[in-house]
Amino acid sequence: MNRTRFIAEMQDVLKELGYQPDPNKRGTLQDVSSARRLGLIWDMNLKMAAGYAKWKAEQDEDLLDEFPAWELTRELGRVEVRDWPAIWAAAGGEFFGEPGPDYPSAPGRMMAMKTDPIWAAISQFGTPWPPFRWGSGMGLTDIDRDEAEELGVVLEDTVQGPLATPFNSGFSQSIKGLPEPSRERLRSEFGDTCRIDGDRIFHQRDTTEANEHRAKTIREELRARARSAVERGEAALERLRREDDAAEALYGSEEADGVRRTYLAQLAAVENGRKGLFHEQITEEAAWPLIEAAREAMPSARVEWKDGHLLAWRPDLDRLSLEELAELSGENPVARNGMLLGYGMESPAALGEEHVLVLLVDGEGNTVSGFHAPLRAARIYAEARLRDLTDGLGPGYDYRIIERKGGGA
Repeated sequence: MNRTRFIAEMQDVLKELGYQPDPNKRGTLQDVSSARRLGLIWDMNLKMAAGYAKWKAEQDEDLLDEFPAWELTRELGRVEVRDWPAIWAAAGGEFFGEPGPDYPSAPGRMMAMKTDPIWAAISQFGTPWPPFRWGSGMGLTDIDRDEAEELGVVLEDTVQGPLATPFNSGFSQSIKGLPEPSRERLRSEFGDTCRIDGDRIFHQRDTTEANEHRAKTIREELRARARSAVERGEAALERLRREDDAAEALYGSEEADGVRRTYLAQLAAVENGRKGLFHEQITEEAAWPLIEAAREAMPSARVEWKDGHLLAWRPDLDRLSLEELAELSGENPVARNGMLLGYGMESPAALGEEHVLVLLVDGEGNTVSGFHAPLRAARIYAEARLRDLTDGLGPGYDYRIIERKGGGA
């Protein structure tokens, strides 16, 4: 991979996802598909990686003891220079000694211990390593213990414990203008390791040292969690079926077994944060055992029945109320273009556009579930739901997209 290839491939991906820039901003930095913006993303990621590598290497007890502080200094010149002393002061930073050559009119040098929160506080990205702003020319200079103690940056015999912050910790990114199907693709791939709030996506993976060195990829982790949730759900339903005929109805035939397992797989996807909302039209009696089992097996998800709809979602990832979700589900499940990942049992006429029928099938070609979807988003929704099944139940499933009159695949 190199810069030129990255730009070309990302432009192809954005085109495939249907990204359309504002005509008035086409070709500018505000156009995500422009070479200028993608080039800046490439450059910033390289600088971020280099900054993190240096920061991580210095989170060593011996190095922290010998060089316990940093000074914020200019490494590269800029035509327009930011007022870093003002940024530093606004974030609560202290000044020490005589001012340096970069900002001779400042109250002093911008210095702090290497584990001080000030470094993340001055960062536009919430990370304690440079770059701290888009296009910034500022960097960090090591300050040895003798000088740091002499200036009062570090007290004598102060011991710092190394920090263990993963590279992506705290990152957020604007997704303004990104089509809804593309947002659902992000949710599908990253699950609850990200949170979409309005026009921003936030990285929120565990920041413990154990997580940072864990061998599993995000996808492997989500798959393992889904399998575990389905197993716990099956165990809960086994207990419930001895108490209630409604639970017993989920057993005893090939069709009932398929319904039970696919429901559990989709509920597990909600628990993982991959699926924004599970929705199914169902009687309250039939819904009861699924609700009880999901509440027991999937504690992060809220599972409720309202007005003929079984709904499951993560309140920490989606702040809509039960009433709002029920209204959305009842009126038009695809009205928000993928919030339900196309799983709503809505009639084709309600889609108001070209549509297709998506069927999920098992290894013998038997249909286990299906839904209508907008033509432009059908494949994304189909692949996402297939992930629900294979993550929760194992391999052996596939999908088919069936052309409908007036639409196509």
